[in-house]
Amino acid sequence: MYRHILVPTDGSPVSARAEKVAIDMAKKFKASITAVHVVPPYSPRALGEIRGAGTQPLSAAEYRQVTEERGKAVLKKVLARAKRAKLGAEVMLVTSDSPGDALAKAAQDAGCDLIVMGSNSRTGIERIFLGSVASEVLTSTRIPTLICH
Repeated sequence: MYRHILVPTDGSPVSARAEKVAIDMAKKFKASITAVHVVPPYSPRALGEIRGAGTQPLSAAEYRQVTEERGKAVLKKVLARAKRAKLGAEVMLVTSDSPGDALAKAAQDAGCDLIVMGSNSRTGIERIFLGSVASEVLTSTRIPTLICH
């Protein structure tokens, strides 16, 4: 039924649950996996998420190095889980200030026919200010998408 599953990941427990679901589904359908991690571009907002060793903010180059290392580490774990399950797997590290659009594009570019992703189920004011990547993906693609909580 499904041949190629995209699984976005940020290393969180919610993402880990989605990764497990995606791997289980891929085994069942003999599908392959593409794991993708989206890094926000260098900006004051992104710097709020990542602190330097001292009191000085990270430079653009330091920020890129830190975020790429973190992203690669997260993706390496998913790749290892997929390989243990004897699945074909690839990884993508994408930089974008619109993660939902980036994930929809990654799924299309990779030829995926299913997206399996986690959601933190934000509601109310938190959702207004923080948004929902899952909602962005749902409005940005026609590829079937399974949301895991």
